[in-house]
Amino acid sequence: MFENFNEVVCLGMGGSYSEIAKDKLFKAYNLFLYQLSLNAIKDCIDYVDEHSNAIAILPVETTYKGIIRETIDNLIVTKNQNIQILAETIIPVNDCILSKTTEFYSVTGLIANPNALAKCKKFIKEEMPRQLNVIIAESMDESARMLNNYNLTYSIIGTPKTAELYNLNILKEHVEDFKINNRRFIVIGDAETKPTGHDKTSIVLFLDDHQGALLDIVQVFVKYHINITQINSKMVNNNASEQAVFIDFDGHKEDEIIQQLFKDLAHQSKGMRVIGSYAAF
Repeated sequence: MFENFNEVVCLGMGGSYSEIAKDKLFKAYNLFLYQLSLNAIKDCIDYVDEHSNAIAILPVETTYKGIIRETIDNLIVTKNQNIQILAETIIPVNDCILSKTTEFYSVTGLIANPNALAKCKKFIKEEMPRQLNVIIAESMDESARMLNNYNLTYSIIGTPKTAELYNLNILKEHVEDFKINNRRFIVIGDAETKPTGHDKTSIVLFLDDHQGALLDIVQVFVKYHINITQINSKMVNNNASEQAVFIDFDGHKEDEIIQQLFKDLAHQSKGMRVIGSYAAF
């Protein structure tokens, strides 16, 4: 499945969760590819769209925020219609306070990007000094590099991998507000997968938005006793009368029963795109 690829695109660097997901997937599939890091989900998908030798590892869902629309919205409109989801993995969130110092209570400053600050707001307010000097960085990687410009009492929000890459001490772990929080990542690329017996398929259906349209779709899955694991819809081109419905369900697109499902769904929709069958995590 991955034999024709020589590049992997990750969202962010400096110990980002996308990089952590990459490490886990590389170990599972015994891969070693040249890594390119980009700062936006759309940029990662566009790169794979233009380079058939590249895969990308992207976040698609979080425990407390649900589906990541930017990933799905850009994935379903790729110019290369052969780009598919090839694999998935789940990474537990572990935001940490990292520093060159070994003493948490000596910390007087914090460097972090706005997203990290928002995720850890409660810890920062309740556990860190009231007069904490907060400095905004654009990314986790930039915050780690900026740390060199400040004294030992400054810290950053990062991951255990950030600590490993930049030789920093982990002063506090799991400082995120939502403690039970996982991120699901997908691998996308121009390739085909084979059934494993424990698979998931992702499709997008394009529907006219009328009363009962979504119910009609769900009933097709009920007919074939196929379990839906995720369903999400959005307007197409800001037109409320047209909907794109993203569905994850059990099974592989090569399974006979899934082929029958597709035939029925074709009669219930204006169009359908299969965007991957892959081993379920």
